[in-house]
Amino acid sequence: MHAAIARRDGFCAFSHGERTAVSKVLPGDRVAYYSPREGMKDGAEIRAFTAIGVVQTGDPVETELMPGAVGWIRKCAWAETHQQADIYPLLDRFSFVKNRSHWGMHFRKSLFEVPASDFAHIAEAMGVSDSDLVSLANKG
Repeated sequence: MHAAIARRDGFCAFSHGERTAVSKVLPGDRVAYYSPREGMKDGAEIRAFTAIGVVQTGDPVETELMPGAVGWIRKCAWAETHQQADIYPLLDRFSFVKNRSHWGMHFRKSLFEVPASDFAHIAEAMGVSDSDLVSLANKG
């Protein structure tokens, strides 16, 4: 649900809208959202990457993320044509996952950097090409 709102409204937010988190990403950075389930604490399990995009120019701004929830965001251009990418087939390809049985520990952090090669695996699994991401970067 959160990824869908961000895609629809053209923004990215991390750590429930914390300013320090969104200030860590800069214009031109590529971002992907991993969704463990449909809702924040409930809903059907998804365990997939559900959005991929590029941070746009502009400073972080504070806004209402959804009714009753205010947080900090940055503009983000999201790939419109993509498929969700199940996490499990990607685990053995990620260089940052050293122990498959503990892969979830990385994703408990709302925001973390991955090597470009790992991000490329995510994009490929989502059906998004490098040229698609370059085009998104040029929107800002």
